[in-house]
Amino acid sequence: MYKIDLHCHSCFSDGLLSPTQLVVRARERGLNILALTDHDTMAGIPEAKDAADNCGLQFIAGLELSANHNGIDIHVLGYGMRPVDNDNLRSGLERIQTARRRRNEAILTKLRALGYELQITDLPAKDCGQLGRPHIAHLLAARKIAVSEDDAFRRFLRKGAAAYVKRDILTAEKAVSMIRGAGGLAFMAHPSLAGLSEAVLARLLAELMDFGLSGVEVYHPSNSPKNIRFLLDFCERRNLLISGGSDFHGRERDRADLGEYGGGRLIPYSGLENFLINESIGKL
Repeated sequence: MYKIDLHCHSCFSDGLLSPTQLVVRARERGLNILALTDHDTMAGIPEAKDAADNCGLQFIAGLELSANHNGIDIHVLGYGMRPVDNDNLRSGLERIQTARRRRNEAILTKLRALGYELQITDLPAKDCGQLGRPHIAHLLAARKIAVSEDDAFRRFLRKGAAAYVKRDILTAEKAVSMIRGAGGLAFMAHPSLAGLSEAVLARLLAELMDFGLSGVEVYHPSNSPKNIRFLLDFCERRNLLISGGSDFHGRERDRADLGEYGGGRLIPYSGLENFLINESIGKL
């Protein structure tokens, strides 16, 4: 039986493990197929692919983009992109990283205005990747300004909190276009986290299909059995591909380990064959 995970994060975004450590953990857990889907970057892909090749793990290059469609915040997963060969994707990711760095500075400026003398150089050193709100939350907890990282988000960093700064965000159409333009497949990530009714979610998915959406992340720790049944039915009726992932970050508050989607349930290979044998993915 194949064991797979098509959604996880490394230290190149907000995960704790390096790409190599992720691959090693995946093999230790008996996985056959792994996709690395860091937020707004593919910088960890070469290391992950080399590590996967060395241990016989099938690897899929991935990405997770934040986007908005008509006021609804969503995330879009991409699989099989080739940024080296695509200036549009590469330059788009560079713009996102520049905006992220400016947001970090703006958040720290707000925190200083609140009386907390924090500088960008105070953020925890990283061996790889980008800095973001999770790292600022870690700093706030380490300095005892917040009780925990969750408390830091609640008091300072979440939407509407004292140091929150709105980020520049892609339209959903642009996010899907960036992925498809680089030869990839675009999926809506963890649809349940959008907090929509089934009727509104169905309309949203139909509109994303008009932009070129290829599939939906049906299996995810946030998707209830009822959500999964609805999504499976929708994907079957609309001929959409399905995917599944743990959204693993290597943190204690993760709701699933690699290869699972909550409660110890394995991400099923059955039903994902059409995605895994898709021409765009099969060329990797």
